[in-house]
Amino acid sequence: MNTNKQSGYVGIIMLVILAFIVMIPLGLMLKAVMFPVRTAENMINTAYDANDKVINADNAIYNYEWFKQKYQDIEVAKKQYKNSSLQFSEYQNSLPDSRLDWTFEDKQEESRLRAVMTGQYNYVESLVGDYNARASMATRNIFENSVLPNYIDALTFITK
Repeated sequence: MNTNKQSGYVGIIMLVILAFIVMIPLGLMLKAVMFPVRTAENMINTAYDANDKVINADNAIYNYEWFKQKYQDIEVAKKQYKNSSLQFSEYQNSLPDSRLDWTFEDKQEESRLRAVMTGQYNYVESLVGDYNARASMATRNIFENSVLPNYIDALTFITK
């Protein structure tokens, strides 16, 4: 009887091993067959999730206000650049024609005014770059309106 019990256990163990051997490839085949369905389901869920996060009142208000604020920041920075550019030009016009006749202080002040003007120009360029980058984002540009430009060219924008 002991031998029958042992052969019964061996038979059950062999049956379990055989079931695993058959089930694993079957599971992999089922997973491969369902892959396109799962991919399509993920794409649909992603579209719904993106829509929920992008097109909502809080996001619309935030982005609209961001564009308005950034545009005004650019306008202010542009005026500051023009002021420093005017100050630089006026200072240069007050100096003797030959740089050899300039004093040490003249050269220092000219250099300082040039650095201020260059820094403000670079700041305007940075603001314009941020604005244009956000304006080109698909999730952001839907919140612009016809009052604000879709793209700002830094060089023409500064000289206006």
